[in-house]
Amino acid sequence: MKRINWILIILCAIAGSSFLFYDPMPFVDLVSGARVYDFYIRWPAVRIFTEPFYAFVFYALTLNRDFYKPALISWVIWVLTAAFLYCRAAKKNLINTVIRLFYSLILLITIFIFAVLLPLPGPKLIKPQGYIAADIHSHTVSSHDNISTSLSNLKFHLTQGYDSFFITEHNHTEGFKKFPRKEQLKTVFPGVQMQTKDGVSVLILSGKEFSASQYKDMHLEDLIEKAHQNDMLVIMPHWWKWRKFGLSELAEMGIDGFEIYNCGYRNLTVNDQKQIIAAASKEKLLMFGSTDWHGWGYMTDVWTVFKGNKKAGLYDELAKKPRTSVITYRREQTASPVRFIFEPFFAFYYYAKSADIFSVMSFMIWIGIIAVLVTSPMMQKVKVYLPFLFSALFAVLVIYFFLLSASTNGLNKIIMSSIVPAVSALCLLWLIYGFIDEKFKN
Repeated sequence: MKRINWILIILCAIAGSSFLFYDPMPFVDLVSGARVYDFYIRWPAVRIFTEPFYAFVFYALTLNRDFYKPALISWVIWVLTAAFLYCRAAKKNLINTVIRLFYSLILLITIFIFAVLLPLPGPKLIKPQGYIAADIHSHTVSSHDNISTSLSNLKFHLTQGYDSFFITEHNHTEGFKKFPRKEQLKTVFPGVQMQTKDGVSVLILSGKEFSASQYKDMHLEDLIEKAHQNDMLVIMPHWWKWRKFGLSELAEMGIDGFEIYNCGYRNLTVNDQKQIIAAASKEKLLMFGSTDWHGWGYMTDVWTVFKGNKKAGLYDELAKKPRTSVITYRREQTASPVRFIFEPFFAFYYYAKSADIFSVMSFMIWIGIIAVLVTSPMMQKVKVYLPFLFSALFAVLVIYFFLLSASTNGLNKIIMSSIVPAVSALCLLWLIYGFIDEKFKN
């Protein structure tokens, strides 16, 4: 009876929080700074059946880059604290308390790993007639730090509502060739993220296939000049990462535009963003919000949109230097120490502010189902096999990523240096936990 009462209290807290804090997340055009009302997003129907995990995935994948470390530390501390208090209340002995803490930690890590690896389709942008949604900065497994195939890249962009995009591998153009021929120069266009002698990299965008080798080992100013001679656009990505050249200096060099938002580098300050927008507006340069997609999750919160003709081709439309709008679907979040001390609670608070009634109801139903399953006698029997199922799943992922890395002919580095070791470790940890729990359970 106590468990039922606790479940009811939790469900009432969820419902009450949504009622008290609900404030729909706004659509904002970063270029003008104004809210927009002609655009909205549509979540896939599957979300309502997996709401708690979907909510966590969107939260994890749209955090400010600087927030990850303190947020993860906070989650670990709170999860271990909750597990420890549970063990004290249940009068677990020392060995079983340690096992429970071990289990809680690897379960939390597993949830985060699933959040970045599972291909859950994210929100799709719905836009008025006559608008094009584009992404000028994305990668495939042919880049050294990407974990996804060209088909995954294509699926990501189409399910998110982009009409077309550029593929911009690091220092080469091999990735573009791996897309289906019917999509080349129609949905996906060739580009490259090229490193310069000046210690920065720029995006070179083209309307036709080209070889990136002709732009290697060049100073930025010379690269821009050569790209323009070949009818290409040069865009400065995440300028705030390097600050190598001043904004006016880049404009004098002939840069065609700037990123004013980047999903991989969300640590852009408001002041820096305003400076870039002001400089680009003054020189009438293009402005973009980019996914900089590397295969880590299928969620985005930014789209670059402009009026144009979809049949004309993305490069040709951008070459006309249209006025772009950078539409974001996100809420500014505090970076105060208090926030990170209570991170799990802040995460729920931000969720409660944005979730509609259907999402909240789904969340509540799933909390109830999970609570009933966890306390049911049948689940106690099934739970014995769960660690071994997780271990087997991660073993399959190890094989998949190993084969994926082998298919890149050495172009990819991160899979073998980070992904395979991390997934292998989780495979082993779940296996160890399964045997230990079986031996010491009481």
